[in-house]
Amino acid sequence: MNSEGTLAKLLDNLLEFDEIKKGEIPVRVVGVSNRRDLRDEVEKLLGSYLKDYFNRMELKLCSYSWLNCLKLKLNKKGVNDFSPIEPSNYSKVRNLCLLAALETGSDLGVFLDDDELLIDKSYFEKSEEGIYSVAEDNGTILGKAGYYKQNRPNYANFWEIKWWPKDVSFNKAFERLMSGKPRFKATMVALGGNMVISREVMQNVCFDPCVNRGEDMDYVFNARMLGYRFYFDSKLFVKHCPPKKKTPHWKKAREDIYRFLYLREKFRRHLQDERVQKVAFEEFLPYPGIFMQDDLEDRIIEHSKMMAMKYLSEGDKKGFENCMENAKIPYVYQKREDIISELIETITLWKGITQNI
Repeated sequence: MNSEGTLAKLLDNLLEFDEIKKGEIPVRVVGVSNRRDLRDEVEKLLGSYLKDYFNRMELKLCSYSWLNCLKLKLNKKGVNDFSPIEPSNYSKVRNLCLLAALETGSDLGVFLDDDELLIDKSYFEKSEEGIYSVAEDNGTILGKAGYYKQNRPNYANFWEIKWWPKDVSFNKAFERLMSGKPRFKATMVALGGNMVISREVMQNVCFDPCVNRGEDMDYVFNARMLGYRFYFDSKLFVKHCPPKKKTPHWKKAREDIYRFLYLREKFRRHLQDERVQKVAFEEFLPYPGIFMQDDLEDRIIEHSKMMAMKYLSEGDKKGFENCMENAKIPYVYQKREDIISELIETITLWKGITQNI
């Protein structure tokens, strides 16, 4: 609340583009609080924060007042279940981003996170290129994903190398996508802070409210199951300038553990359900597929033990105890047998919302 934040840098950056200055591309800022008791204060702060920008671009703040107004209008049209858009986790906030884009009446939504900068002066031109065309694999491009230019280490910490090669496999996946031709390659990985989504996909596919981490890649999976294929665009990039985070390693690991257990279950269940289109496991390799196999429980337990030993060597009792809690998760995790039915139910709710936007 008392920090400078990253949003102003992005907005100043956007003003370097004529399309933004002339109002040809509307800008929507989706702003929410991670604490319920600060919601009003956060919205007020954002309104003040954006004050100098309202006359310089076609800008609108989409926060709690906007959402409440939207709910009232939807309620009059018979929509009364707003569970996919209650901003309580990343997926639901991303759904608000989809609604904010749809509300403008635009054919495409370009999604950027606030800790990014556009360093390619042709970014907006490139964001449109290929959309609605037929790719080399005969699929129609209705959604695209680009990449981040940032200092990302090409190695892993020693306690991660064997059991939890997340960075290594992630980097391999993007190296494959970025190398050679064609420019547009079908993808099952995406970064939520650099995505271009057509109106049709936004109207018919939402982010899974049950996903708290990795919601961008999960969205691509949802789209595939519903008949829409995303493509990686090797020419679409942004500069990622993430603020320093103090999230402990054990907490990030816990979020990933739940994420991969859920994704693996979702993949397995979708193969047994005739209502959705099927995706071959090989398309998830090397990442996140390496964490979707039968040895996931072993990976979780061994990785948690290795990390726990590291915390113990540093005299960090809390870190050690939390790693041991992580190691318990495979033993107590409750599988969701109705995972696809729940998703289809959410999609039905979503369509009821978007057809009235």
